[in-house]
Amino acid sequence: MEPSAEQRKVLAAIADTFVAPLTATEIDQLNDRYAASDSTDYAHYSGATAQPFTVELIQQLRPEKQQQLYMVLNVLATKAGTFALTGHMKKFTEIPQHDREKILLRWRDSKLPPLNLLFKTFSVLCIHSVYRNPDCVAFGPMGYTSSHEEPTAMETLPERLPMLDTVPSTVDVIVVGSGAGGGVCAAELSKAGYSVLVLEKGKYYHESEFVLNERTGFINLLDEAGFLITEDGKAQVLAGSTFGGGTAINWCASLKPQHFVREEWAYKFGLKHFISPEFESDLNRVYDRIGATTSGIKHNRPNQLLLEGCQKLGYHVADVPQNTSGRSHECNFCFYGCKHGVKNSTTNTWLRDASANGAQFLDQTQVTRVLVENKKAVGVECVRDNQRFEIRAQRVVVAGGTVNTPGLLKRSGLTNKHIGRHLRLHPATCVYGVFDTPINMHEGSILTTVSNVADNSSADGYGAKIEVPCQHAASFLALMPWRGSLAHKQMALKYRHVMPLVVIGRDKDSKGEVYDNARGEPCVTFHLSRHDRKTMVTGMDRAINILVASGAREIYTLQYGIEPFVFHSQEESRIDNPRFIQWRQDVARYGLPGNGISGIFSAHQMGTCRLGISPKASATQPTGETWEVKDLYVADASLFPSASGVNPMVTIEAVALHVATGIAQKKKSKL
Repeated sequence: MEPSAEQRKVLAAIADTFVAPLTATEIDQLNDRYAASDSTDYAHYSGATAQPFTVELIQQLRPEKQQQLYMVLNVLATKAGTFALTGHMKKFTEIPQHDREKILLRWRDSKLPPLNLLFKTFSVLCIHSVYRNPDCVAFGPMGYTSSHEEPTAMETLPERLPMLDTVPSTVDVIVVGSGAGGGVCAAELSKAGYSVLVLEKGKYYHESEFVLNERTGFINLLDEAGFLITEDGKAQVLAGSTFGGGTAINWCASLKPQHFVREEWAYKFGLKHFISPEFESDLNRVYDRIGATTSGIKHNRPNQLLLEGCQKLGYHVADVPQNTSGRSHECNFCFYGCKHGVKNSTTNTWLRDASANGAQFLDQTQVTRVLVENKKAVGVECVRDNQRFEIRAQRVVVAGGTVNTPGLLKRSGLTNKHIGRHLRLHPATCVYGVFDTPINMHEGSILTTVSNVADNSSADGYGAKIEVPCQHAASFLALMPWRGSLAHKQMALKYRHVMPLVVIGRDKDSKGEVYDNARGEPCVTFHLSRHDRKTMVTGMDRAINILVASGAREIYTLQYGIEPFVFHSQEESRIDNPRFIQWRQDVARYGLPGNGISGIFSAHQMGTCRLGISPKASATQPTGETWEVKDLYVADASLFPSASGVNPMVTIEAVALHVATGIAQKKKSKL
């Protein structure tokens, strides 16, 4: 839906507040020493000029979210409404910029969740829209390159995978989803002699079709264009929605589950397969097929600094195996698709195996329900191009991902109480260091090191990993706590000097759930527990130390109530600095209050159809088959009994091998 003229005026005033033209006094304080080029145009730039991108972002939201935002804009278009929300008896557009800034900061710090949520929503929309514009005026002085060079003529890209033009009426096995689980099942079951059809709700993009910028990458490859938000607005859930699923946007990280996780799944949940030689063999087979190795790694500057900082402190640190078959891959943008065809996503591995064995593929197809007769799966109902149709099959494998699989099972008549529950998110937060010399976090290999120094901080197998994210301009500046327009532009000019670290928690007892709304869209709830907040804060503390040991001069967190720490010019960057020690204590004391941070985000979702040995405690059998419907299987991260504690792609593929092996061992039956 399109905003009205009045709504656009209010939206422009809000954007003009977040990214405001600076006064002459403020320009004197901008501090160009970090700028890569002249910043005059950026200093005078207003976020209001990016309104087409802001409206585009709003239109990616669900209809009810759009209506809520437009209702707020309507309220702010009146004097009475503005008074109710701001205390000013003027329309929002009539309030001077410096007063509008104070209003937004009050919303940010408000104890009233609705006002806090208003601030978060508008800050993300307005700031992200400015810097997702490939022609943003800030990029020159920021030293940011908004797109990546095209592959050279010397590189040979994989051939295009064939997509069906016509829909078959009957196959042996339907696989719903083409990601880590779906790709493996398609390959294994087609190799076993089954006729296999893979249905994917996202679109297939060949490597030559990937567009490597934040605007197009979000829209093309992520569920809800990257703006799937928990119902309370406190966490952002990033999930792949394209052919290849999460493997198409995976950051190449290929980690096996640690021994204590496997033992927990075996002994706590009764799933002995996870400590068996068969599971170890499946993990090794996955590594072989996706070419996971540490050879060929070339660390970019942030990853090299993580390595060096940990070594100076005596912290654990290791290279992260990459699914690149030992080829160096300094790609900058691999989380928006691998344009060079180097990353071994399912589209370059398992799905090619499946295609060679006769499997067929259909993209942009939404499976609305599984057809069930006499408690047996017999096919699916789909929608494609607004046409509804059915496809019959002997077996159905659902691998739509942790967020989407539960709703499909429930729409198909399954009632097991564990479907949709036990959601695990690997909740993540970031800390940042500013260095005297350029770091260029957006260049080179994107995630090649990991520290486990905090991954067992509560002595129960739960804690946090510390890794290096590759944050491009829009994602970085929309996530950073906004402290006013001057501070915002100062931070933007420091961009190429910033080193990010992401703290990824292994959530133990946080409460999370996925359920469908009336339109069949997944809704996510998640409440971070006291235990998991504590372990994440411990991870933040270790990450902050790493930044200082690496030479950072300024340290930032995502906490609204904690000002950044800045070493004085005469001080060395040392973790034993008394002022720094006091600041670390303040960071820990402040913690991660729900309304006091700029956000929690998740790139790994797990657990909503977990495996188990009884329907009283699980949604699926140890084989992946549902308890209620025969020949209906699940094969994605929703099967995980608890959080994997590592980037989950390898574990998903190994679990899917186990599921597919069990299906392949069954004798084919006639329809």
